[in-house]
Amino acid sequence: MIERFAKFLIKKASVFILILSLIGLLFGIYSLLNLKVNAELTELAPEKIPEFKDMVKFTNEKVVSNTLLLVIELENKKINVNEFVEKLKDAFEETPYISKAEAFDDPETMLKYGIFTIDENSLTNVLNYYNAVINVEPRSAIDFRFWRNLGVAISTVSEYANSFLSRSGIKKYYLISNDGNVILMNFSMSKPVTDIDFLNKAIPDLKNIASKLSKEFEANILFSGSAMNNYIGNKQVTKDFQITTIVSLVGISLLLLISYGSSKTMLFMFYSMILAMGTSLGIIVLLFKQINIITSFVNAMLLGLGIDYGIHITAKIHENLRIYGKTNESIVEAFKENFTPSFVSAITTSIALLALALSPSKPLQEMGISSGIGVMIFFVYMNFLVPAFYSRFQQSISIPKKEYFSSFLELLRRIKPIKVLVWFAVIIFSAFSYLAVKNFSYTPPGLVPENSEAVKALEIAEEKFGEFGVGQIVIAAKSIDELKEIKNEIENSKYFSNTFSLLSFVEEPEKLEEIRPSFYETVYKVINEPILDVVFKKYGLYNSLLETLSLLRTAKTYDDVISSIEKDIPALFFYDTNNTRYYLLYAKEKVSLWRDNNLKKIFDEELKGKKVFGYPALFYKVMVYLINSTSKAVYFVFLAIIITLLIDLRSFLKSLKVTFYVVLSILATIGIGYVALKIDLTFLNLLIIPIFLGIGVDSMVHLSHSILHGRDSIMKTEKAVTISVLTTIIAFGSFILAQGELLKEFGELVSIGLLVSWFVSIFVYLSNADKPKI
Repeated sequence: MIERFAKFLIKKASVFILILSLIGLLFGIYSLLNLKVNAELTELAPEKIPEFKDMVKFTNEKVVSNTLLLVIELENKKINVNEFVEKLKDAFEETPYISKAEAFDDPETMLKYGIFTIDENSLTNVLNYYNAVINVEPRSAIDFRFWRNLGVAISTVSEYANSFLSRSGIKKYYLISNDGNVILMNFSMSKPVTDIDFLNKAIPDLKNIASKLSKEFEANILFSGSAMNNYIGNKQVTKDFQITTIVSLVGISLLLLISYGSSKTMLFMFYSMILAMGTSLGIIVLLFKQINIITSFVNAMLLGLGIDYGIHITAKIHENLRIYGKTNESIVEAFKENFTPSFVSAITTSIALLALALSPSKPLQEMGISSGIGVMIFFVYMNFLVPAFYSRFQQSISIPKKEYFSSFLELLRRIKPIKVLVWFAVIIFSAFSYLAVKNFSYTPPGLVPENSEAVKALEIAEEKFGEFGVGQIVIAAKSIDELKEIKNEIENSKYFSNTFSLLSFVEEPEKLEEIRPSFYETVYKVINEPILDVVFKKYGLYNSLLETLSLLRTAKTYDDVISSIEKDIPALFFYDTNNTRYYLLYAKEKVSLWRDNNLKKIFDEELKGKKVFGYPALFYKVMVYLINSTSKAVYFVFLAIIITLLIDLRSFLKSLKVTFYVVLSILATIGIGYVALKIDLTFLNLLIIPIFLGIGVDSMVHLSHSILHGRDSIMKTEKAVTISVLTTIIAFGSFILAQGELLKEFGELVSIGLLVSWFVSIFVYLSNADKPKI
């Protein structure tokens, strides 16, 4: 049957080339026109789990997670800062991208509710500022004591009001450093920063506005915050995706040219590879509409895995053309010899990757489906197009008379000390993999480059201002008592410096009924004193005091006060998807969340069992979910591989041996990465497991079948396996050129793993395999 199909393929070579070319071209154009990359990691959160629903709802609603931080370096200190900030604020708020400028503090609100944080005596002391004026007698024009005391009283109250409202007006919307060189401003975006399409429009437009104002006021405006980080991360992934694809294509093509010494051979595989890649991408885009951070690796992975099928069929064709001459029968025989191991390899790899689709995680499902389908697409294109091209152009292809590279590999493989060294290295480094697993990192290196604008801006802000803003860690409580307990724990924690919550205003709500009458009387006196009336109106405090008086008059219970606070400061409250109300406490962290596994220390140890919200919490929970999903998927992958190997090798012992060698290669890779290159094991690095299961099995299946056909078949398969590994190293190694540390580390680890897999396949598996006498 295989022979009949091979003859039909050769006979209708032009038809196969035309049909596959049209399919590849159409899917390729479709992918180019519709490809979108979404690098937002929190988008990977499962949609149907209630905990994640609430966390995503919080991230979408609360400005703490949707901020754009502006760090402004002033080149001219003589400018009118208030005018500059006001123009910038107005210009940004006029766009559809900004909800509002966020005040670093709100004195009007603090005054209104600050009444509940002080005792009655403190409030009474305000009246004593002008008691001396009232008591001075006689009040004559020539009695300077009266006027002196009046001046002192007014000055004292003015200082009180001025210090309280020094952050009022436009001033509350910015912070300025002590040296007057740097300004901070904070804006909340009108849509969640997880909306990548929105950010791709918003950030460039806001940049244009900032650029114009920078020139006018001689300032350098830098963007940071979650909005800018997500924007840069997404752009960087897109750029890295393009760079790694181009580098992979060029590098693989050059390697093929050097390996086979024929430009036509290189062009055959390059053309087939382009069409297969276009078809795969087109199907991915058609199925999933966009590429996420996980599926962005599929393209490079398919290039590395898929080209293997072209290399193996090319190796077989070259060998037959060299031995039997340039005839179609030589190509048919090569197709027959190669089809079964290639098909088994493709099925094994595809099933291993498709097993990821059984994971409950949607991104892993997408990766499994994309890569599983992609492997079969590459198998079809390489095994159909390459023989078709050779049948049409075989007479013009130069075939080397002797395979020096194959002979060198065979000689190298027979050096026993290398085999011993490989065994020693993989066993030792496999043991070190335990340390990598034990110290698993939940804070992977960022997608944002260290030299990016967002990182530089944040460094400047931290240097000039130290701590600023509320914390990123948000803890929720269902009752005031629970909120008090949490506040006490957090303020005594080594990870946090201060908190902001409802308790910042109403520390003892149960005493409200006791203090309300006396507070009302005192505030009433403050508002009705003529001198204070003038002073407080001057500073804009009068309306806030009236609101306080009104609140004290109408509030019968503490719930009334809380309802008023909720109206003025909604950030302190959250309603989940079941409409349950939570009181929120914002904790300001002392440590960097994104270093030294601090996310795990905070959420898994310090805040274990507590209801948490915010971007860091969502990020960490997504990481944990992905890790658990990947771990579960690996079991399916192992089972699928063993079953497929049993069908092909027809030996349970051989199937276990192949699986054991592959697992050993994976563990050694993790150990080498952790010890030698200081690469922590992260959620993304876990993806090497299904990848290497596919690649490792692929090499050993081809080598197993080559043993059945004698020494010449073994030698050309060794060469094919070696070139396959090198092409895959080029594909994944291209990630080392990525600017984001996340992709760079992944590329380094996969490259190491491919070398380890090659050494184990050639020097351990093949050397130990039973070979028939030749």
